[in-house]
Amino acid sequence: MFAQLAIITILFVGFGVYFFTLRPLLSVEPTGVADPLEVTAASASEVLSRFAFAEREQAGAGGDLDADPVLRDIKAHNPKFRYFVRVQGREFRSGEGTPFFIRLAFDRLQSQNLTKVYSGLCLTNTNSDPGGPGRSFLAYSDCGGQASYYEYAGIEHATTNAAAGSARLYGKFIWSYGGIFLFTVGAAFVVFTIILLANVLRIRRVAAMARDLDPDNLSELFPEKGLPLEVAPLVSALNQMIVRVDEAQKRQRFFLSAAAHEMRTPLTVLRTRLEIMDDGQLKDKLISDVRRLTNLANQLLKLMTIGEAPEPLKESDLVTLTGRAVGEREVVAARRGLDLVFEREVTRYGLWADPSLVETAIGNVIDNALSFSAQGQRVVVRLDKDGWVRVCDQGPGIPSEQIKTLFEPFTRFSTGRSGYGLGLAIVKAVVDRHEGAVVIGEVAGGGAEVALRFDPNIPARP
Repeated sequence: MFAQLAIITILFVGFGVYFFTLRPLLSVEPTGVADPLEVTAASASEVLSRFAFAEREQAGAGGDLDADPVLRDIKAHNPKFRYFVRVQGREFRSGEGTPFFIRLAFDRLQSQNLTKVYSGLCLTNTNSDPGGPGRSFLAYSDCGGQASYYEYAGIEHATTNAAAGSARLYGKFIWSYGGIFLFTVGAAFVVFTIILLANVLRIRRVAAMARDLDPDNLSELFPEKGLPLEVAPLVSALNQMIVRVDEAQKRQRFFLSAAAHEMRTPLTVLRTRLEIMDDGQLKDKLISDVRRLTNLANQLLKLMTIGEAPEPLKESDLVTLTGRAVGEREVVAARRGLDLVFEREVTRYGLWADPSLVETAIGNVIDNALSFSAQGQRVVVRLDKDGWVRVCDQGPGIPSEQIKTLFEPFTRFSTGRSGYGLGLAIVKAVVDRHEGAVVIGEVAGGGAEVALRFDPNIPARP
């Protein structure tokens, strides 16, 4: 958006400068700005005229023409430059060539002394182009017998100072006409930029809120005040969508929680009635099925209650919680012919946590590792000194393309395994509750490693 505004502004300025500044100026000759060659010639005339006037008033008052810096500068840029000055019979000259004074017979005119013969007579003559080379000029004056004459020729190149002076004057002329326009455009561009940046910052604030949006907690809506009019309808539509999604999630959670809760009572009654039946294969099969349904209901309730009504965090010991989760499963591991080992680098690791949830998450990961392991294999639970709980098995491992969906509810890695795919979903919910992390990787030699970490710096919540 900013780049588009900059491009439009540049085009606007370009067209404005041409049509309102350059185009009118090209047809107008600025006052005081002349051709640098004309400026050079005028400077030569000024020096020679001043010298002739001073010499006419008093002999020697004009100084040394050969040392004059203006004439020396002109001579340096014009090798053919020459001048000739005659005042009261005295002559001053530089350069080669016959002076116009002789060529145009001013010498014979001056010898007649007409201004002395005829009282009150004054003879003057100027010629801006008596005939080259280059720019040439002559001026003759004779009043009351006071005669003076000067000329120059051979100016073909402007001096550096004359060219720079003309450029400065022309620049001032352009700025006097186009400066207001350029200043107005610049000020407008600055104002537009400030307004645009302010709107962009407000839009980025909304974008940052969108990135931090927790899909499991949609209670906060995007601010609709103070936004650009073009963006406000979009933000309003997003807020309406968030409200609808939040209501749908609440209905879904309520349904699952209510269904799981209502299932527990009839399942308990059913299992009690099955216990009084005569022993047999059918009884064992039915009791096993009821146990699986009871576990499903308990897991659904656990998953629903993690985010709905969290228990306050307590100061806990991760070593104790991990050891308890391992100890409860040692009998199951031994029955399957598996070696379950607990290794720790510290004797105590304190953190703020919900003890039951942390123990449940670690237990679910261990249960998965045991279910993927074959008889005679080893499952290692290691607690690092930095708080990572790593569960390593020697099973088939987990394909990388399935890791992203492994924590979704009812997602199972293998259809031949028992369970409903809620174990790792509960693990992910517990880790998020404690603002921790869970990482799944491979183990050298085969198998998988699931690493859990629970942030130990979380303050206790009321």
